[in-house]
Amino acid sequence: MASAKETKMSRRAKDRLHHVHARAGIRQVGLSRALGPELRAIWGIADDAEPGRVREIVLLRLNRVLERFADPLMPEIVWTAYNLGVDPADGGAGMVGRIRTMVGRGRVAVSERTCTRRFYDFLGSVKNSLDGFQEDLTGEDFRLASRWIAGNVRPERDEPARGPEPTVMRMFLDGTVWGPADEAGAPLPARVGGQGDWFCVFTDERLLAEYRAATGAGWMRVRHRTGREVVLAAARRGVATGVLVNPSPVPGAGLHAALPLSPDSIARLTVHR
Repeated sequence: MASAKETKMSRRAKDRLHHVHARAGIRQVGLSRALGPELRAIWGIADDAEPGRVREIVLLRLNRVLERFADPLMPEIVWTAYNLGVDPADGGAGMVGRIRTMVGRGRVAVSERTCTRRFYDFLGSVKNSLDGFQEDLTGEDFRLASRWIAGNVRPERDEPARGPEPTVMRMFLDGTVWGPADEAGAPLPARVGGQGDWFCVFTDERLLAEYRAATGAGWMRVRHRTGREVVLAAARRGVATGVLVNPSPVPGAGLHAALPLSPDSIARLTVHR
């Protein structure tokens, strides 16, 4: 295993990362050339690799880093920047234009500036990863990446009904979230349109502050707890209750602008614990 120490090769590779989200992102013509020899070498991309295989490896390497982030908004921001799951698929507007369009359509509950800042937080983690060990990619990895690219869809991060729990869900359950509380300190439910009761929580205090500033939410008490505690609190209520992670402050944005854990998902989560 390589040590986490910057080398001349990794330093040059880091300089090339900014070319990956430029123009049409991972769909750009000449992606292999844009990566440069050092980044190709670190990511295990042969100089004569077919363009499709280059895109698959880039997607998989980026996704390995993205899996370390618990914030459910990050996939929308990151893959929009890299032009995966974007309509139109050619991504002709460039990274800045793609993010601006994403925000304008209300797909995230934060500003363009915040999205850009978070993307560069992610990019910093990608840079750090170049100094360390790169895991081997399997045939199953390539099968999935090929399907994601062909369908212009993003790697799934939803929890399956059965099977191992994804890294992102584990991080949400064990990580800290912030949300309104009642006088006893329990999570305070909110009625979301005609879609029942939900606990609204935020994975970042900045998101909570932005939501309160935008909506004027008059919560008297706000406290932090783990995502697991919130899920258990939802399961224990007499009324079916979901958990809405990072709700949008945009009126009418709906549940799709956040990460909703429905009452059925809550039931599955508690059954497996």
